[in-house]
This record gives sequence, C-alpha cells and structure tokens, in this order.
Amino acid sequence: MKALRFCSILILLTPALTFAEIHPKVQAALDYQVPENTCGVKPKSFESTGEVVGAPIEDPSSTTIFEGTGADEMSDIDTNTRRRQERKMKRWKKCTAKFKEGLLVDMEDLKASAQHGLTQAQADIILANMAKIQTAYMAPE
Repeated sequence: MKALRFCSILILLTPALTFAEIHPKVQAALDYQVPENTCGVKPKSFESTGEVVGAPIEDPSSTTIFEGTGADEMSDIDTNTRRRQERKMKRWKKCTAKFKEGLLVDMEDLKASAQHGLTQAQADIILANMAKIQTAYMAPE
C-alpha cells in the first residue's frame, strides 16, 4: 500500500506532456490487462487418516507417549498416488511462482512508464492497473 502511494506521488510529480504524443510505454501501461493464470486450480492435498498401527492403546486423558516411536502410520492412500499428488503440487507451486514473478515484472514496467510524463487521467488508469496486479499477486490461489 505504501508503494502504491509512493508511485502515485511519483506520477503526479513528473511533468505531464499534454500536447505531445503518448509515449509507447505509457500507451502499453494504459492498455495493460492482467494475464490469465494458466496454472489451474490448486491440487487437493491428501491428508493421512492419522491412524497408528502397532502402538499400544493409551488413556485419552494422558499425554501421548508412543507417537513416532516405532509405530507405523496406516493410510488409505497408496505410495504411488501420494507421490503423484506431491508432484502435482510441486508443479502447481512452480507455475504459480513463475506467474507471480511475471506480475512483479509487469508492475515495474508500469512504474517505469511514469518517467515519460503522465496526465492525471493517465496516472489514475495506471494506478488502477497496478491495483489489479496487486490483487492478483496477493490472491492465495
């Protein structure tokens, strides 16, 4: 939010060229649209049932003594399915990180367009585009 205020002040302080042609970088910033996230939906994560096999039965009111000490965890999901799901999640995280990195590059390009001089209307449009980038970047999925 502070960066957005700083950029708005920076944009307002730059000299506006009202009678000249619009610089190509400024025009690109005005026409900017947030790219579509092609990573898809976040994969569902499999949670283990947490059922422990091989440990003695304990009193529910006591502290857990046998957790992780030679007790086997039983799950209804086989190893191949679990690994496949882990690979899907890894690919999704990598794709999302690359998408967000591209958004940061786009944000810097929009900021850099201010050095070519803007009118108040142009500055408002560019700030709105920057807010859209910020919203897309901060989205959890």
